Amino acid sequence: MRRGLILLMIISLSLLASGCGSQTELNRLGIVSAMALDLDENNQWLITFQIIKPQSTQSKNGGGGSQSPVTVFSSRGKTILEAIQKSNLETSRRLFFSHASVVVVSQRVAKYGVSQLLDYYLRDNGQRETANVLISSGDAKEVLEVLTPLESNPGNAIADLIGEQGEGHSSIAPSKVHELISAMMNPSASATLPEIKIAGEGKQQSSLDALKETRSPAVLKLDKVGVFKQDKFAGWLSREESLGIPWITNRLKSTTVVFFCEGENRKEQLSSFSVEKSRTKLKPTISDGNLLMSVAIHAKGNLNETACNLDLKKSETLIKLEKHIQEQIKKDVEKSFRALKKMKADALGFGDAFHKAYPQAWKKWSSNWENEFSKISMNVTVKVTIRRTGMINDSFPGISGKAE
Repeated sequence: MRRGLILLMIISLSLLASGCGSQTELNRLGIVSAMALDLDENNQWLITFQIIKPQSTQSKNGGGGSQSPVTVFSSRGKTILEAIQKSNLETSRRLFFSHASVVVVSQRVAKYGVSQLLDYYLRDNGQRETANVLISSGDAKEVLEVLTPLESNPGNAIADLIGEQGEGHSSIAPSKVHELISAMMNPSASATLPEIKIAGEGKQQSSLDALKETRSPAVLKLDKVGVFKQDKFAGWLSREESLGIPWITNRLKSTTVVFFCEGENRKEQLSSFSVEKSRTKLKPTISDGNLLMSVAIHAKGNLNETACNLDLKKSETLIKLEKHIQEQIKKDVEKSFRALKKMKADALGFGDAFHKAYPQAWKKWSSNWENEFSKISMNVTVKVTIRRTGMINDSFPGISGKAE
């Protein structure tokens, strides 16, 4: 009995000892924090990897180390997988992608089509489908070469940047890999990707010496919005043209609305309304054979800044301000709608709304939804509620006696 127990223990220990035989040691892995995709002049894939240096990221401060926290290199291939496999010719470590939180594609890649990238992500279980996808108007690889002063890991800095916007603090709605796949599998929908750009001298910011300066020669910045039809890039929306998209798609949680005060002659006298809560409802209808989308927006928030001479104790003053805020939100929404109609790109979810409301008629519309979308009329109603006006009831120009 005792001999049998000892034998069982020996077998168990042997199994445990050999359980990790097929695994790779952690210190043999190259942790990829971000990846960029470009196409060269021969339409070969140029994949750029941003690899974390563990010994350089002990401190969370961006400029605390004596060497770069990451290393960046590229490899070429006729396919994405071939380019990734060729990375073994340059690095002694096996690339590990599960921590890659950012994928940047160049505009050239976007025009060529991102279907091959998405196919690769769907097939490879080692890839992270929650990674943020961004587009660069120039070479995507240059974005990964920029060091960030406040974060030791530039890839995480980009992810945090787009993550903050994802909380609704901006007009830019982020797009993760799985969201991009979902949008592009919908034949009536168009996808959008935020642009990541280098503002300043990017070459200088790739040097560790730049982190020793109080002002960086270059920063990474979110700017325009790229629009896709199917899997190919269709065009850009400016910041102003993209402001209304989160409102219409009900993805906006909080933002700031800048508006003019009634009766002010000087345009520099503006006010800021901070949106704390927003809700949008879409109601598709058919009127005389024409498609009509009713968009109802309800926003609540606070008046956080004003340079106008206002008596905020009066309810009629607040009602007037709410009206001006409503008008500004309506302008932003209509501007985005007109820009997307011109591109014949439904990035607003109107197709899905009409499909649910009119499933039989949708069979006819779906075959030519681009043209149907370009003919849709939109009716926007906005209701704004000012909850609070801050700690003072009058504007500073009013209480200081400097009001004109």
